[in-house]
Amino acid sequence: MFEIVYSPAWFYGKDLVIDAVGIIILFLIGFFSLKYYKINPAKKTYLWLALSFFMISLSFLFKILTNFRIYYDVDITRNIAGMVYSYDLVRYTDILFYIGTLANRILMLLGLYALYSIYSEHSKSEAWFSAYLLVIVAVFTHSNYYIFHITSFILVMLISLKYIQNYRKNKSQPARLLAASFGIITISHLLFCFILMSQLLYVAAEIIQLIGFLLLLITFIRVLKDGKKKKPA
Repeated sequence: MFEIVYSPAWFYGKDLVIDAVGIIILFLIGFFSLKYYKINPAKKTYLWLALSFFMISLSFLFKILTNFRIYYDVDITRNIAGMVYSYDLVRYTDILFYIGTLANRILMLLGLYALYSIYSEHSKSEAWFSAYLLVIVAVFTHSNYYIFHITSFILVMLISLKYIQNYRKNKSQPARLLAASFGIITISHLLFCFILMSQLLYVAAEIIQLIGFLLLLITFIRVLKDGKKKKPA
């Protein structure tokens, strides 16, 4: 099986570190959202937030494992022929690559959709059907990079619009930071749609995504601090 390498050689491993930082940030947000839900089970929003961020963090974990395997294969192939495309010399790892990529895409799309669903009104049947369609997109477009990233971009953009609307309503600092962080993440997903045009776009998308995650972490810390200040009162 042939695999296209999206990252320039000098960026190998650096994108894995960026994604690892993303996993830590997303997992922390999911963990504390679940903690808040256990304190106040009536607020289902925290439960869905936790599930959303856990799924997205797991999707990045599968992405890291898949990319690590690709980079390893590319190094082997470069020693043989120095080609940009790598041919997997060990056939059974093709299955691991397929499973890793599929898990990454399904978890990412479902996580983003769950996050969007928190702020959207629709019936359970509509939610299940939408989730089914997203799984179909991930499964049957395995070799089509564009469809997955275009779908991810649309979901992140819709989430960003919801947070922008929320900021316009209450004008709070956390709401502004949250809207800004998802706006930056939206830009990164847009760039991911065009990385076949240039490997530098992949680098830019990864860096911009890291900035969005870091801003998301700052927002999260700000919310925690504000929560602690309100408790004594």
